[in-house]
Amino acid sequence: CSLSAWTRKRPRAPETFGVPWPCRGRSRCAGHAEDLDGVTQAGAIRAQVGNRLRGLFDARGVALRGAVGFRDAAADRVDTGVLAAFKLRHPWLQLNLLTAFVAAFVVSMFEGTIAQVVALAAFLPVLAGQAGNTGCQAQAITLRGLTLGHLKGQSAAPLLRKEAALGAINGLLTGVVAGIAMWIFASQSSGDAEPWRLALVVLVAMVGSCVASGIAGVLVPLTLKRLGADPATASTIFLTTATDVVGMGMMLFLATSFVL
Repeated sequence: CSLSAWTRKRPRAPETFGVPWPCRGRSRCAGHAEDLDGVTQAGAIRAQVGNRLRGLFDARGVALRGAVGFRDAAADRVDTGVLAAFKLRHPWLQLNLLTAFVAAFVVSMFEGTIAQVVALAAFLPVLAGQAGNTGCQAQAITLRGLTLGHLKGQSAAPLLRKEAALGAINGLLTGVVAGIAMWIFASQSSGDAEPWRLALVVLVAMVGSCVASGIAGVLVPLTLKRLGADPATASTIFLTTATDVVGMGMMLFLATSFVL
């Protein structure tokens, strides 16, 4: 049988995966029959592999949904109704309100320091925002590791060391800029506090709060995951509280001890 002549007259059969089959019967060309047997076996193997991959992808999708605390029966998703989402979220917001009172209590303990050094009040939001963003970055990396299974069966110590080191480096660089800004601000304002002391307080507090927030960004999701809660929903609440208490408390304590 002429293969080239046959392919010019008839289209390729789709069931042979693009390999032409010029003979009408298996008995007319044994060589082509062997080729068809090979193609048929290859097609069966591809079908088996495809089914196996689809099964693996489906199983992986189920694992991803449950990796960070999501469950089919109690998951806040895009298509979740308003009432169901309210029931899932509102208790955490009430808890956030209570933890905010804790941060407010810490600040109220240093009311006398803030009254004497007004510049501290202006830089408390700067410190809280910078440390909070550092913690959110560590939290995002931790949640991604939980979702993709990077932390499954592994110790969190390397991630803790990494985020602590990043917090120290980022806190040092941003603390230098914030310290310079505090020095300029304190130099222009009237007060008995020395500007360089306030700048040093801001620098040290920025480094310490960024390190603490980086560690909290790792520990909070892991702890909530172990307790069976949803880290994606509840991590930010505890992270914000830890950041505010440690950052503001450290800054006001250093100012009380070193400036006044």
